[in-house]
Amino acid sequence: MNQQAETLETENGLNRPVTLKFLLSFTIPTILSWVISGSFGIVDGVFASRGISVEALSAVNFIMPFLTLTMAISFMLSMGGCALVAKKKGEGRLQEARQNFTLLTLVTLVTSLMMAVGAWFGREPLLDILGVDAHVHDLAMEYLEPLIWLMPFVIVGLFKTQFLIAEGRPVLGMFVMVSGAAASTGLNALFILVFDMGVLGLSLATGIGYAIPAVLGLVYFSFNRKGTLYFVRPTWDVCAIGRSSLNGISEMVTMMATTVTTTVMNNVLVRIVGFEGVAAAGIVMGLQGVFSSLYIGYAAGVAPIVSYHYGQVIDGVSESRRSLRKLYKKSIAIVGVLAMIAVVATILSADLLVRIYVPAGTDLHTMTVRGLRIAAMGYLFMGFNMFATNWFTAFNDGLVSGFLSFARTLVLNLALLLTLPRIWDLTGVWVALPLMEVASIFLTVFFLLKMGKKYYYRERSEAALLPAIPLVEREPILSLPVIEPEPTPFVQSVPMQAEQPAKEPLRFRMVRQADSLADVVVRRVYRVKVRRLTLTK
Repeated sequence: MNQQAETLETENGLNRPVTLKFLLSFTIPTILSWVISGSFGIVDGVFASRGISVEALSAVNFIMPFLTLTMAISFMLSMGGCALVAKKKGEGRLQEARQNFTLLTLVTLVTSLMMAVGAWFGREPLLDILGVDAHVHDLAMEYLEPLIWLMPFVIVGLFKTQFLIAEGRPVLGMFVMVSGAAASTGLNALFILVFDMGVLGLSLATGIGYAIPAVLGLVYFSFNRKGTLYFVRPTWDVCAIGRSSLNGISEMVTMMATTVTTTVMNNVLVRIVGFEGVAAAGIVMGLQGVFSSLYIGYAAGVAPIVSYHYGQVIDGVSESRRSLRKLYKKSIAIVGVLAMIAVVATILSADLLVRIYVPAGTDLHTMTVRGLRIAAMGYLFMGFNMFATNWFTAFNDGLVSGFLSFARTLVLNLALLLTLPRIWDLTGVWVALPLMEVASIFLTVFFLLKMGKKYYYRERSEAALLPAIPLVEREPILSLPVIEPEPTPFVQSVPMQAEQPAKEPLRFRMVRQADSLADVVVRRVYRVKVRRLTLTK
């Protein structure tokens, strides 16, 4: 590793001792960024219900799966690409990391433009796929059309925010997201309360709020040359694109599965209680998205550190093994604390949170409060499940990460949503959410334990982490006198059969076996060269 690489790696914010203070200072800004990002949906929901109508809130919730689908592409390339780039930084391959980063930015931009064009020409079939009720069809279309052309900003904005974290600038990433959220809130108030633009103003405010992080991120990486990541002339690398896509497939699967399950949930609720049920589900899922942002934010913040140290291990830096172990243990503890906070806060403040959307005493308010409290029971397990998928993404293991995400968010969730409402009606919809997390925790625990040794964050002993001790000689544990046998006089010339060797006394075997075991222990733990004891009868 050359001198320039070493200097830049020291400055990038990732190569620091893994302490609780460092983890919190690095991840808290990222957690806040994701909470703010998750609040975009809440802001839209509040202005839709309070400033327009309940029908407008239902229309927004019908379109939310489409917005989630656009985010899935961004999450796939940003989380997967971030893991790949941070790993290469840890290996000292900085120029290659910059080239991959620039290439992934171009791929993200082109992909988002293609999706926007396709969505515009297929917007009517898209509404049918989303299951939009005829009662709110026109409102849904009015909300969808501006979002289609602002889609590239949504995707690029989330992409750049994640790479600001990989650059070691989580506070800057938080500032970028706060700027977008503040602009979205202000424009919502202006467009809806002042200009009375309805859902059109709601859509424009949301798109502009996502556009601000995209523009600021592009400007930062274009002109800042003091960090480790910035735009350079890219080289075409299909492997980097494929690897990033595979790494981030769990994030894409999660978002796409959320799109499918939300669409199914909306259709089930329309059948059971009408469009008010869709509004209630939108409120529950919106608030759940904010609380889940605690886990996603922490996982997104710690992922570049994990990828960097994993790259260091591959590059031969043995101290990074100890860092991975610390990251794992401290992360489990932090996620557990966040999960407890989310559960307690949701149960205690459910009534107050729902009042932000709808007045107290209404049927919609009562229905939503009950659903939110039932869904909150799964937050304790949801934290660990979401952490595990991002944890394996950080190790560039998209297969395990994708399997966990697919099993949790699509297979289990869809099966429960199609089964439980037939038994318990509306209650079955709410109960499906925590049961999905409980069923998924068993897979999470299994893979976290199974893959520990492969990725160096769980080892059976500390032997591999101990510093090498110089080879020394030690005296034999036991010295026994050598007894020479007396010569037997010749009696006759008759050939004699070979005498069977006498069986070794038990005490000699026990001493030799004990000494051999001691040698093994010393060699493996203290790495001391031992001269084996030779016992002679």
